[in-house]
Amino acid sequence: MNSNRLAVKFGGASGQGINTAGRMLTQSINRTGLYTFSTREYPSLIKGGIASYQVDVSNKEIFSSKRKYQILCTMSEASFHKYLPNLSENGVIIHDGEEMELTPEEEIHIQKNNLHIVYLHSEKIALENGGTEIMGNAVLLGFIWKLLKQDPQILVEEVLEMLSGKDIDTEAETKCLLAGYNHPLYREELSHGIQLPTSAGTHRSLLITGNEAIALGALAAGMRAFYGYPMTPATSIFKFLGDTAHQSKIVIKQAENEITAALMSMGSMYMGTRALTATSGGGFDLMIETISCCGMSETPLVVVLAQRIGSGTGVPTWTGSGDLYTAVKGGHGDFPRCVISVSDATSCFSLIQKAFNIAEKFQLPVILLSEKQIAESIYSVEKLPRVEKIDRNIVSSSKRYEITDSGISPRWIPTKGLQPYIHTSDEHTEDGHSTEEEVEVKAMSDKRLRKVLSLKNEIPEPTLYGNPSSETVFIGYGSTKNALLDTIQLNENISYLHFDYIYPLKADKVQHLLDDGKRVILLESNQDGQFGKLLAEETGIKLKEQYFKYDGRAFSVDDILDYLNR
Repeated sequence: MNSNRLAVKFGGASGQGINTAGRMLTQSINRTGLYTFSTREYPSLIKGGIASYQVDVSNKEIFSSKRKYQILCTMSEASFHKYLPNLSENGVIIHDGEEMELTPEEEIHIQKNNLHIVYLHSEKIALENGGTEIMGNAVLLGFIWKLLKQDPQILVEEVLEMLSGKDIDTEAETKCLLAGYNHPLYREELSHGIQLPTSAGTHRSLLITGNEAIALGALAAGMRAFYGYPMTPATSIFKFLGDTAHQSKIVIKQAENEITAALMSMGSMYMGTRALTATSGGGFDLMIETISCCGMSETPLVVVLAQRIGSGTGVPTWTGSGDLYTAVKGGHGDFPRCVISVSDATSCFSLIQKAFNIAEKFQLPVILLSEKQIAESIYSVEKLPRVEKIDRNIVSSSKRYEITDSGISPRWIPTKGLQPYIHTSDEHTEDGHSTEEEVEVKAMSDKRLRKVLSLKNEIPEPTLYGNPSSETVFIGYGSTKNALLDTIQLNENISYLHFDYIYPLKADKVQHLLDDGKRVILLESNQDGQFGKLLAEETGIKLKEQYFKYDGRAFSVDDILDYLNR
């Protein structure tokens, strides 16, 4: 399992520079031609607590984290005790600070697994080399690079490139990197249990988070305005678009709350400007009235719902997928919608574009589900998929809400010289006038429902990954795909049926699998099995074997293998 993978984990308190060190290591390894998957875990604190940053490395494209790691670098005693148990046999611990007193259990664990501890007082070393205390992270990074037996010039070049344009003493930074790399505490035996995969070349992959990919995909889709209110884990979409607005020339507006953000998005879409808003669970709750309004008035709307674990405030900086039912059913009254779920950086880039096309063609709200694990993790990809052709389905007519067989009425942008129409959240006639007549109410409601049927005929079937002849098939959506794809590299006797499109739901392939006598296992990152319930409700299919994880942590390859080996 570990032959073509290696992992490095940083642990410490929020505010100690863990993210910067992890990002520097990720980008430096990328220069060697290897693939990485990097993810961070952190408490909802500005400073303190226990945070981590894990970098997984392979000579193949990877999408998830391993449970165990070969190198552990800790910057606090609390993180040392927390992360020690998952250090691999023959692994190395680099602790930033003085020698610690270990518990008897830890002493036994270290001896039993032949673990090596190096106490490296990085801040002191940094100061001795003309740096500042925060440059102690560069010392630690240099020592890790030596453990990996990589060319120090690669590390120095990448770090200096990252720091370019910043008010930092690059000469001191370089000295600190090399001081760690050449430190006398390094000895050859430390690297014996650390085998970096062999690179297939010197290409550099694109390093991108899920939220960055959503932002780029939205720009590629012609989005010209973003309205939002900060809420983890959706905030970095807002930040990325704000940081690049001087280049993209889009409108960026922080609204006073999520209600206003959704209303501004609806207004812009009504007037012909592709707009986006993004939020998480509590913010989405505030947007639901606007979403219902868009359903009735047949106004396109695209909302990114970046999920975290738990109701209420929950566990706001940890991952989960418990908002599926809210996305599919939230809102008063009956109205059509589309719910799509991203899974990795490439799907983030593509599916946000498809979301805009669907929203405008079918004139309905589209909710794009993401998860903290997808939103903030750094993926290593060869290239982004091709840009989707923009399809706005703008058609002039005399009846804005004309009753059609497809359910899709003509839609045009309110413009001087074109037929004006009434845009209302009341039930209405074909020309937009409010109505309470039973025949007209039913006819218009039936028309809107037909849009769901038309959309269902257009969206693709779920995708089967792995061996089509395997007897064991997992089923899931969202981030579950990532652990399964990595597991399939190790186990050819399983496959995975992945759903990008949650609603409307196309599930004939699930019935075919059951008819063929396959062992079908539902995999979800929530407590209720919400996708399984939706599947049963829409199709009558009830999956008996289920594996749910709802502790705020994403599925790993180890989780899947442990489940199969029970």
